[in-house]
Amino acid sequence: MKKNSLMLLSAAFFAACSGTKQQTAEKVSVENPQKISADTSAKNSQASIEKSAEFPATYKDIAFPEFHYQAPYPADSRVKFSEKITGYVIEDRTLPLIHFNIFFDEPFVTDSIQNEAAHSLLSAMFRRGGSQKLSPQALDDSLEFIAATLAGSVGTFTSAISVECMTKDFPQMMNLTKEVFLTPAFDSSALEIQKANAANAYEHRYDTPAAILSALDAKVNYENNPRLWSATADEYRKVSRNDLLKIAQGRFRNGRIVFAIAGDFPRDSMTIELKKYFASWPADNPNNISIPPIQLSKKTGIFLVDKEITQANICMSAPFVKRPHPDYYPTAVASFILGGGSFSSRLMAKVRSDNGLAYSIHSYAENDYRDQGRVLISLQTKVESAAKAIDLIQKEIEKLAQEGPTEDELNQAKKTLIESLPSLFDSPASTTVLFARDELLGKKDSHYIDYVKAIEAVTPEQVKQMIAKYFNKNAMTISIVGPAEKLKDVGNFTVIPLDSLDFRK
Repeated sequence: MKKNSLMLLSAAFFAACSGTKQQTAEKVSVENPQKISADTSAKNSQASIEKSAEFPATYKDIAFPEFHYQAPYPADSRVKFSEKITGYVIEDRTLPLIHFNIFFDEPFVTDSIQNEAAHSLLSAMFRRGGSQKLSPQALDDSLEFIAATLAGSVGTFTSAISVECMTKDFPQMMNLTKEVFLTPAFDSSALEIQKANAANAYEHRYDTPAAILSALDAKVNYENNPRLWSATADEYRKVSRNDLLKIAQGRFRNGRIVFAIAGDFPRDSMTIELKKYFASWPADNPNNISIPPIQLSKKTGIFLVDKEITQANICMSAPFVKRPHPDYYPTAVASFILGGGSFSSRLMAKVRSDNGLAYSIHSYAENDYRDQGRVLISLQTKVESAAKAIDLIQKEIEKLAQEGPTEDELNQAKKTLIESLPSLFDSPASTTVLFARDELLGKKDSHYIDYVKAIEAVTPEQVKQMIAKYFNKNAMTISIVGPAEKLKDVGNFTVIPLDSLDFRK
């Protein structure tokens, strides 16, 4: 009893003390609120001072560390198995994945429209048509089961194979790649599906104004060339399995090979395995096909496809250069200032921001190592404002050619172009593929080091010269898709019928 009584008394005492402290605190807060308010204000003021010291008042005051970037050097990842087989190997253990690409330097050009139809179907049929051992369904199931992708393409200058898979499945995929692309079956049922897809795509090729503009721009700027021929729906439907077998002869086995591989593997052991792999890859004698260059027509003037729409789709273009060429880099900088720099460009400021005539307007200089490129300006604007938009563009070109860029414009262009360089090497896989493609184009190992130096060396006078030389309105074609009746104020134009846009033999 005595013990219990003492415990009760102790509990009552502590409860009373606790209550007294709480009541005292409440009393202080009621009787002296100014003190608490002053303390809070002082803390907030101090936090504000610290925050203002940490964060600049405007974005213009933000200080960034100086940009330092050294692009990967191709020779560091390059391996050579023979005079005809080279590649790029980068070890990347971040994920249990492997990216494997093989490029074959085997040019091809069609000699007939029917062969063009078959050739257009060939890329898909290598993958979708199965192999001599696997039906199309079995091949699909095999790839789906291991969550792997396998693709191939045959082009004008190169053929390519692409593999992506888990590390553990790579040996299986290496064998499957040879089977699919060296012993294709071109299954007849799969061919009918691809023919139907191609015929449907042809019949809907001009469903959008953008597609029409692209075809019109090509039609008025290029001379007829087998590389530009397009088959009709009926010609696709006539393609037979024998047609595919005929033009598939020698594909993925002609000429030199440049491969690219990145992923989860020891680099040395993977190099040894790949050397064995390509040693058993069959190689035919390289063909001696000469690829006809695509020639510019050098037309000038305004060309229009009559279509009843509310937005005029416009493309302005003029002849440029085939790389490598000393004018490329200064023109790239000039184009960035003119219209390639998004909201920092002159055309965006003049046509969109100041006059509200277009949501987007863009200029660019084509980067072409195979054929002569062009400089282009593209935009969409209301039909009623097309003439004004074209006039504003031409005046802005003349102004830049006469006055040149400001110091800020030139610095911003150089800074952006140079600091965008790391995006080319955003992963080991993209780096190896880039190096492989560059080698096929004949680029030097120092290409990306030279790129920075060339951009930094561009002067205001060069910008003026390149704008005047390549964006000259007297050398331009203007292609427009829109209603002819409502576009008479753009000037004299030649109407091109929609059904005459295809290139044919």
